Amino acid sequence: MRKAIAAAMTRAKQTIPHFYLSQTIDVQPALDWLAGVNATRQPAERLLLGALFVRASVRAAQSVPGLNGHYEGGAFRPASQVNAGVAVALRGGGLVAPALLDAGGMSVNETMAGMRDLVTRARAGRLRSSEMTQGTITISSLGDSGAEAMTGVIFPPQVALVGLGAPQLRPWVIEGAVVPRTVVTLTLSADHRVSDGRQAAKFIVEFETLIASPETL
Repeated sequence: MRKAIAAAMTRAKQTIPHFYLSQTIDVQPALDWLAGVNATRQPAERLLLGALFVRASVRAAQSVPGLNGHYEGGAFRPASQVNAGVAVALRGGGLVAPALLDAGGMSVNETMAGMRDLVTRARAGRLRSSEMTQGTITISSLGDSGAEAMTGVIFPPQVALVGLGAPQLRPWVIEGAVVPRTVVTLTLSADHRVSDGRQAAKFIVEFETLIASPETL
């Protein structure tokens, strides 16, 4: 596993001209919405913040298609659908990023169910080859604990990776008043052969707008 990761990441850093844009985003509206939705659900049916991150990334990728696809043979091939890679840490060590195929057609509930299924099968070694090879953009989240920001390495031949740090409680200015809010730092890693700062910034703005209105996801 470590050798495979080393080979892929070495190839990525040697061949992909990475650039990075970061933004700290207020996720309190998303957390408040989740609390309301989950109040009447059984634990196994509750939605997690990670599902909203995936949905917002998918929708943003649909709005900025230059960040969704593959760079192969010296040319970028945009994808016709969003296959959202979800980074999964394995219990024995290592990391895989199987894809939710055609994630653009999923609801939040379907996304959450799909993520749970991928994690279960990844840790049992039962992933399908299509899930490992057909991702078009990857989302990697540190979950509820860990560092407040991460700068990820793109999984070739993809051209972008969305890295999300652990939620942090911070003072935040809302309508001129300083209030406590939970925020998350998003760092978008992108391939400069395919996109530039303007496209990456548009992606982040779209993501932030969607997370502020979780009911639309």
